[in-house]
Amino acid sequence: MIKRSYNKNKITYYICDCNCGMKSISITEKELKHKKSCGCLKKKKGFNEYKIDGDTTIIYFENKMGEIIMEGLIDTEDLPMLIELDYHWCAVLYRGKRDYYAKYIEYYKDENNVTKTKVHCLHREIMHVYDKYIKVDHREHNTLDNRKINLRVANNQNNTRNRKGKNSNNKSGYRNVCKRDNKWVVQLQIEGKNTILKKFPLDQLDEAGAYAEKMREKYYGEFAGKS
Repeated sequence: MIKRSYNKNKITYYICDCNCGMKSISITEKELKHKKSCGCLKKKKGFNEYKIDGDTTIIYFENKMGEIIMEGLIDTEDLPMLIELDYHWCAVLYRGKRDYYAKYIEYYKDENNVTKTKVHCLHREIMHVYDKYIKVDHREHNTLDNRKINLRVANNQNNTRNRKGKNSNNKSGYRNVCKRDNKWVVQLQIEGKNTILKKFPLDQLDEAGAYAEKMREKYYGEFAGKS
């Protein structure tokens, strides 16, 4: 207990430090007799439920009610390392990408006793990549499939290129194809510049789409992504 105080209704309460070191909490005199933590003991769940299926292990993600709502995949050989980490992974929707990633949020206190958070990503833990300037790309765009066959180290440019489809505001139906001046225009980002590669008449939309796919394979190689 740090100190005793009173609220605006003149009810006695106590400011206490939790043994986990994460935060101070305010509790009433009644709670002082039985409350054991700030909630950390209840929140600590340990590693997710899982099912081993040969070389692949299925891990289960829960909602706030503890109900299983999603599944992810890892290599069974990575299971002991993840169990030792003892993180409880959640499927978190990545803003703007409509994809879910397996993440764990760690709470800790810095040298000034200020509570901080650190986000751990499952695909980075598996690939042992902790430099924020180095990316881990999901080859087949299933971001909850964290088997190493689906993961590869990439720079930011290649990670961005390997997309699973066109922009949400695309009107042509084909990635990298837009309408301009009564023509279908194929354009790609090449060496950091938006480059027009070819123009097609309005009655050759399919040809423009096929050409865009061919050019992605030429310039982006294994990071060409999907149309």
